[in-house]
Amino acid sequence: MQGVIGYSVLRIDAVSKATGQALYASDYSFPGMLHVKLVRSTEAHALINKIDTDALQGVPGVYCFTARDLVKNSHGNILKDQPVLAWDKVRFYGEPVAVIAADSPEKAEEYAKMVKAEYKPLGIVAGPEEAMLAESPKIHDGGNVLQHISFAKGNVQEALEQSHLVLEDTFTLPVVDHLYLETEAGVSFLDENGVLNIIAGTQNPFYDREEICRCLGIPPEKVRVKTANTGGGFGGKDGNTVQLFLALVTWKTGRPARLVFTREESLVASYKRHAAKIKVKIGFTPAGEITAYQAGIYFDTGAYAALGPAVLGLGVEHAAGPYIIPNVELNGYLCYTNKPPASAMRGFGAPQTAFATETLLNKAAKMLKIDPVDLRLKNALVKGAEGSLGQPMGHAVGLKEALQILKDSPLWQERSTNKDPHIGYGMAAGYLSCGMGKGIPDQARVEIEELPGPNYQVKIGTVEIGQGSNTLFAQLAAEALGVPLSQITVIMGDTGLTHDCGSTAASRTGYICGNALLAAVQDLKKQKAAGVENPKGIGEAVFPEVEKPDLGIGLPHSMYTFIAQAVKAKVDPLSGEVRLLDIFAVTEAGRVVNPMSLDGQIHGGIAMGAGYCLTEEIKFTRGLPRENNLSTYLIPTSLDLPNISNRTVDSYEESGPQGLKGAAEVAAVAIAPAITAAINDVIPVPLNELPVSRQKIAEFVSSNKQ
Repeated sequence: MQGVIGYSVLRIDAVSKATGQALYASDYSFPGMLHVKLVRSTEAHALINKIDTDALQGVPGVYCFTARDLVKNSHGNILKDQPVLAWDKVRFYGEPVAVIAADSPEKAEEYAKMVKAEYKPLGIVAGPEEAMLAESPKIHDGGNVLQHISFAKGNVQEALEQSHLVLEDTFTLPVVDHLYLETEAGVSFLDENGVLNIIAGTQNPFYDREEICRCLGIPPEKVRVKTANTGGGFGGKDGNTVQLFLALVTWKTGRPARLVFTREESLVASYKRHAAKIKVKIGFTPAGEITAYQAGIYFDTGAYAALGPAVLGLGVEHAAGPYIIPNVELNGYLCYTNKPPASAMRGFGAPQTAFATETLLNKAAKMLKIDPVDLRLKNALVKGAEGSLGQPMGHAVGLKEALQILKDSPLWQERSTNKDPHIGYGMAAGYLSCGMGKGIPDQARVEIEELPGPNYQVKIGTVEIGQGSNTLFAQLAAEALGVPLSQITVIMGDTGLTHDCGSTAASRTGYICGNALLAAVQDLKKQKAAGVENPKGIGEAVFPEVEKPDLGIGLPHSMYTFIAQAVKAKVDPLSGEVRLLDIFAVTEAGRVVNPMSLDGQIHGGIAMGAGYCLTEEIKFTRGLPRENNLSTYLIPTSLDLPNISNRTVDSYEESGPQGLKGAAEVAAVAIAPAITAAINDVIPVPLNELPVSRQKIAEFVSSNKQ
């Protein structure tokens, strides 16, 4: 039988999703179900004098809950610094202060408006640099600086003084939203055994169960969390969205409940990508070798920590890029502000710092009269080299191969023959770590069972959020068992049926769960050979860590995926409009198990990165978000995106299942600086702020004509 690894197979859930049979969280309905609405703060920073719920007293079929109804009123992935329901103080506009449940959505909406909160407004902290000022209002008692990461190797000052060329600039990155097709949603109910069930769009059901038990004082055996089909996550559903509110309503009332955020709620109050201010200085030799790298990195984590400390760590770790640099100095700061909590988002801190570094590398290539691909080839990491934090590259490293494929591509070669002065070409390279990082537990436990047929049922605790991991696991199992794909069933993300495999995050799922799955298959085969009745194979895997250095929780990582991307764009000098014409991407992610699925990841990451570069931003006026719907928050449509081609480096990661590495996020890391490089190839306007301003381009052209 022909194997299934390395072939573009139909996703195992494709038909059910395409025909509308697949159930998403908001599709579930139960008799007697309550509809839930959150009462949200109308202030961005204020003391709460009173939450008046008197108008709801004695109203039949209407329930109101506040912080008083919780055993513990705090949650958070890393720090428990965020209240489930604000009680004494609100720290961002739209923060929940009460929960209303009623027999219909209309009633829930109506009665939520009857809850009156009295506020005493406080001063607003708008950005990380302002947050660090001594005179700024304190958002939390401990101050506004949540974390400071510093690192140094070599002698940066001396290396900069001796460099042939030194470039420096300050870069500004915006708040952006995940904008998944499915907003935050879920349902809850008590089953016949009195177990509280939550079905939600989530990236980590086992974490959800832990938080529910902690906040409501319920033993774990009385809570089950199951992930529904999820319409996108990108990091934004790794944490509490609806789960704790649903659990509170059903546990207190005994009735099923449903909560679905409106698009406005999602845009105003859900997790965001960290806004950032990044100050970078880089030294070069005449030949383009990087001599020194220095950066001050300021991340805006919003009102609460969420996954911010880990995001800052990744931003710092990836700041200097996938290059060999002998002298490095990094200082990263994570600051509270009066914005919605910033947390995980595709790329997890790397897109912010990559924009700064890759932009300066492109500027250096122009000043040194070196092809920007060649400049990167001179400095690119290779297997056995040392990363910017001193971490060894002990895994497959295909960056140079990716750069060479890009250099030889028709898109890059046509630069020399292009005659249109309004068409420009740009490129950038990037990398992204796989796994949670040093010092953070990162393991998986997978189960496989043979059923009549024979068919095989695989149980994995992580979540399919659209990336195709369920199909990947079916391919791995089918290949290892030597059976057709049709004989494999995959169950994922259910605390009642699967083992805890950690979060669907950090580009880790395919690698860690795939290794555990292959171990489970081997265990099943051994049990069958030994004559065990009704055998169930159990497999475990642990993500490898580097021995040295150890720079604190999560730093550094032991494995990375690499990418190089080139962009062809047309720029209208009168209007400043940028039209993407062609994009060519080369990815090194170990062995490719499902080429079509990988292409989907690359195309999706590029689309997200294009929006980050050209259109997307949430701006704030005294803490109030100005973009709260899809007429003002603009994402690229199919008409805004060009032809996208993806090539892969022929690679094999020895430690990975069937040779693979994680690839879900890397495409979003470096596309923004590739686009701005293409713009600069036409018009040398300084582009150090995203999204790119059409007005800035047009004004630059106009002023330089005079």
